[in-house]
Amino acid sequence: MLLKDKFFAVLHEEKISANEAVYLCELKPDCDVYQGHFPGKPVSPGVCNIEMIRECAELLTGENLLIDTIKQCRLTAVASPSVCPKVDVKVTVARVEGTDNFNVIATIADAQTSYMELKGTLAIGKRV
Repeated sequence: MLLKDKFFAVLHEEKISANEAVYLCELKPDCDVYQGHFPGKPVSPGVCNIEMIRECAELLTGENLLIDTIKQCRLTAVASPSVCPKVDVKVTVARVEGTDNFNVIATIADAQTSYMELKGTLAIGKRV
């Protein structure tokens, strides 16, 4: 895990099925990422949101996952710890038959706003 417990913390996990879960995540405003992006008006970088989704998918699958393909990524609103200190990361995975890959569909949202939608493929792999 690269950002878990630094950029965000998982407060609660709601498993919907073996292939789907919702993670209540708290964005951590004291993280160094927010100091550089942007001081005084922190914004969650899209790449960090993607990484948060990947790490939540790891929690769901129990596997070390690497991003293989991003087929669609839509930033629909600006996430910020001052605007949305807690967000739901909903992750749905489906094993691609005959491979070590998972198709993933994920969203980051709170009760009022959707911040990101992502579709892609994650591959089981080792981190170096």
